[in-house]
Amino acid sequence: MEIALHQQFEKQRLQGVIDQAGDLQELKDLAKQLVELYFKQKAATAWAVDQATS
Repeated sequence: MEIALHQQFEKQRLQGVIDQAGDLQELKDLAKQLVELYFKQKAATAWAVDQATS
């Protein structure tokens, strides 16, 4: 599966934020945001699959 171009740019931007972070709290906050997004994506995927199979 390929990542769309705009997603590749966003991924690079976030990787840059991580690379530039010098504060542990900043990294923790970013990690929490990424976990939140991960689970929202899982929920959206499950909903889409449920809609497609119902």
